[in-house]
Amino acid sequence: MYSKARVAGHPIHPMLVAFPIAFYTATVAMLLAYVGTLEAFWYRVGMIANLAGIITAAIAVIPGAIDLFALPKTSRARAVGLKHAGFNLLATGLFGVTALLLYRGWTHRMMVDGEYLFDATIPLAMAVVAWVSMVIAGSLGWTLVQTHHVGIKPALTRPDQPSREPEIEALDQVPVRAARLTSSARNLRQTLIERRRNHATTGRPVNHASLRH
Repeated sequence: MYSKARVAGHPIHPMLVAFPIAFYTATVAMLLAYVGTLEAFWYRVGMIANLAGIITAAIAVIPGAIDLFALPKTSRARAVGLKHAGFNLLATGLFGVTALLLYRGWTHRMMVDGEYLFDATIPLAMAVVAWVSMVIAGSLGWTLVQTHHVGIKPALTRPDQPSREPEIEALDQVPVRAARLTSSARNLRQTLIERRRNHATTGRPVNHASLRH
């Protein structure tokens, strides 16, 4: 099942999902850093990373939806794809709420003893749950590729070489004349083997000159 949304033969969705994964992971890491240090810098970076994750996730969902709805409706790949999309939407929704809480906390910040303090307990808890949902979605996405071969370009194979190696495609592009030469060489080899067997049983010499015609 080749990807419908692709550039130069490469699926777009797998290339884009790395960005929200990185930004969402950074959100959790920055909030943990803030809880540990109470430095406003980490809170602000976490908020910015959260917003960047939502924006890049919204961009990545477009080619993902194109690939999802291109799958056969009754296939197992479609069912896995729907679960993959569901967990991603759940993660993005939770991170969206987290971003609102972080932004609200930042705009209503108050200084205590010369330092800004924020309540990051609820945003951190929601971010962790959203991150777990994202990991589940990523696992389902890998199942689509590894098990159902979604987004993988089918290789050209031959009955005598049932392989998905890239070089098989190149072999299938060999001119017909070369293929006929290969077939003739195979027939010549088989004839030589048969004559040697006859020589072993009857003692008659093998006439190599006749093989040249």
